[in-house]
Amino acid sequence: MDRWEGAAVKEAKKLYISVVSHSQEDLIAHYYGEFPKKAGSYEIVLSILDNTGSSQLRRLCEESGYVYYHDGEQRGFGSNHNRMFEYLSPRDEDIFVIANPDLKIEPEQLAGMLERFECSEADLFTVKMYLDKASGRLDFPDRYFPGILNFPISILTGKRLHYGRRERVENPEWISGAFILFKPEAYRRLGGFDEGFFMYCEDIDLCYRARRMGLSLVMDPDHYVEHDSRMESRTLFSKNLYWHITSTLRYLRKNRIFKLLTIAKT
Repeated sequence: MDRWEGAAVKEAKKLYISVVSHSQEDLIAHYYGEFPKKAGSYEIVLSILDNTGSSQLRRLCEESGYVYYHDGEQRGFGSNHNRMFEYLSPRDEDIFVIANPDLKIEPEQLAGMLERFECSEADLFTVKMYLDKASGRLDFPDRYFPGILNFPISILTGKRLHYGRRERVENPEWISGAFILFKPEAYRRLGGFDEGFFMYCEDIDLCYRARRMGLSLVMDPDHYVEHDSRMESRTLFSKNLYWHITSTLRYLRKNRIFKLLTIAKT
């Protein structure tokens, strides 16, 4: 008998990247059309949840070997990623990533951040995020939990007083849901996102709960992604503004936030 016969074959570690499309097939084709299949010691499983049912997006996934999921249900941001986590069922040795469809992730940056993540004690992990790499404009990572007045000030003026100016902060109070790497065990402990939020504030809520549970949040300032953010929630009378306001009220009520205003440390 061959000494290898019947021996268990160790399956490669997987990097599951969950991307949700709300009629954003063009963005996904642009930013993920030729995504790498490996990064470091991880096999990449790019997984697209189609919230609207696009034949163009289905073809892209079939041609590129990506996971395509569409079941006809309309869900919010967190609910979609929860569904993808359940569908993919990552093991504890894998990594589960949520990523916006408008992110540019360079292969060498991905490999570097994965190495850093493995060496850290992080349960939730992110990297520096550029809104415009050419000019150096950052979506500042130095974030503090907002008070009641931070939300209307942000919506009406665009000023996020709970965002600090430090670029190399490594332990912000919360991190953006545009790009988060999770240990699967941490995602399970959290129960994923609160599906009562349709869009907006679910990342703040998730991080608030994570910190109360003693989970570690880490930002890697030495690696980056680029985020083509549209800031649609700031358009008055838009559907996005409605979602932002209702999510704000849910976050404040659910977590019993009584602090009036948070101003970032200098």
